[in-house]
Amino acid sequence: MSKNKNVVVIPAEAVGRDHKTFGKREEFKWSEAKCTACGRCSRICPVDAITVDRTKEVTKRMRSAPCSQACPAGIDSSRYIRFIGEGKFSEAAAVMREKVPFPWVLGHICKRPCESVCQRGKYEGSLLIRALKRFAAANDNGQWRQGINVAASSGKNVAVIGSGPAGLSTAYYLNLLGHKVTVFEALPNKGGKMLSSIPDYQLPKDVMNAEIEIIESLGVEIKTNSKIESVATLLNSGFDAVALAIGVQGWGKSLKLPIPDSQDKAVINGESLIKTIEAGKELDLGKRVIVLGGGATAFKVALGAARGGAKEVHIFGQEHIGGGEADAWEVDEALAEGVVVHSSSLFYRVIVEEGQIKGVGAQKVRAFGYDRDGKLGYEPLPGIEEVFTADSVVSAMGTPGSSDGPMEVRQGVFAAGDAVNEQRSVIESIAAARWVASNIDRYLGGDGDLDQTLAPAESAKATTPLREFRRKFPSVVPVEQVKTSDGSLAASEQTLSASAAVADAGRCLKCDLSYDLKNYKLDTGVCVFCGRCIEACLWSAITPGDGYTVAAEAIKKTEQADGRKTFSYVLAILVITVAVMIAAILLPKLFG
Repeated sequence: MSKNKNVVVIPAEAVGRDHKTFGKREEFKWSEAKCTACGRCSRICPVDAITVDRTKEVTKRMRSAPCSQACPAGIDSSRYIRFIGEGKFSEAAAVMREKVPFPWVLGHICKRPCESVCQRGKYEGSLLIRALKRFAAANDNGQWRQGINVAASSGKNVAVIGSGPAGLSTAYYLNLLGHKVTVFEALPNKGGKMLSSIPDYQLPKDVMNAEIEIIESLGVEIKTNSKIESVATLLNSGFDAVALAIGVQGWGKSLKLPIPDSQDKAVINGESLIKTIEAGKELDLGKRVIVLGGGATAFKVALGAARGGAKEVHIFGQEHIGGGEADAWEVDEALAEGVVVHSSSLFYRVIVEEGQIKGVGAQKVRAFGYDRDGKLGYEPLPGIEEVFTADSVVSAMGTPGSSDGPMEVRQGVFAAGDAVNEQRSVIESIAAARWVASNIDRYLGGDGDLDQTLAPAESAKATTPLREFRRKFPSVVPVEQVKTSDGSLAASEQTLSASAAVADAGRCLKCDLSYDLKNYKLDTGVCVFCGRCIEACLWSAITPGDGYTVAAEAIKKTEQADGRKTFSYVLAILVITVAVMIAAILLPKLFG
């Protein structure tokens, strides 16, 4: 967590997330987490409708900035960008290393979800967050090592299968927590997808190797040419826990994701249903039927349900599970009957309420594993779970308790990365690794706390909230045309210059900093709905509500009506004045 003598640091879980609406018809919406209490809205209001009750005390709200919220690993982007703006490049790199062990790699190939939500994007363009990360990591003198804490030995041994970003990040954090970690890599070289899936012009291998060497220097052992056939072998040979980070293995070879509550008594047994179908008996499964599994049993059940009168039939689960692999004709017939087969890379759970089947929920997860009590834990990816309602749910996943194979996820085994969700993103793999490392540490008796403070406090100038806005365009990322392995040309981003990095960092709106806000009020009774407050807010804290347009139109019509009345009054006065003047001229002549 950030340490700073100049500001009060508010943990992410304590950040105010209040949302208010103002007006009888909700003309305005206000977000506490976005508001920096700068007062720009109240200063620009022509009728003093806004009151910002605040003190001069500055607070830093962890994970309140959109960039930090969007980062799967929770990197404090605002803080490292401010360090870059002050020319403190190693301090910026230290901030990154508080959350990720591969900042230099990410500076080259991160998918940068942070940039798509950067508030500066409303104006001249988002900050070059990935390019800034790359610059700082490339100019790091390693001072973060002075603050790193490797805990005393726990006496526990952990095996990690796979040396990609998920595996190595898991190993890195478990090593810091005091566990002896051995990474097993089946291939001759380390790096996983960073080595095999990303071309050198996007990620130079010396960059990747340099960061792997740091992980090894802290005590992690990596064994290449070491293919593991079974997690049971490792658990039986002295390892207390296993982390699976085996990456995408291909069709039919990926990890079999568990389906919570698939053995609930309200779920129908697929094997029993097959006997009913083969006996020619009528099925009564309702109009919407969901089948769990992906093998021959699942397709037979689904086909029987479709032909038995069900209007909707869905298959959820892993391929080839339950009764072996389905024959091609079974799959074709099921599809021809309208059966919908869903992705095997999604995480499903059966929804049962008061003993009644409601349906199945589907979502992506980063990682999962079982604790000492055999309870399943998992880390969902951000996003709304999709729920499929059903009258019946049938389990066609084989006999309960049967093994999913040599790479079975069971008690003491945790899985992360592409093998779980096929996201194929390094930053997502690191986020999954943090969850796995934390949960393995708890499984081994620790508290699962991965937080370390590696960067020094920020200066008072850096932590002063932004009050005024100046337009500044993004720096230009240098690009070179390079030859690829097939001889074609490709654009290769290069590292920013120091002046370009400092200039772009200076564009940050400091979304995470706020004056200590006590209350925010907006009186719609006096508001003229001019929209100046909305335009003035750099952080989109005050936005139009559902009733804003109607209220603004009403004010406009009133102003137009008042304008017409004023015009008519002035015109009448003018006519009378002209008439009097004409009379004053003509009357003397007529009676003179």
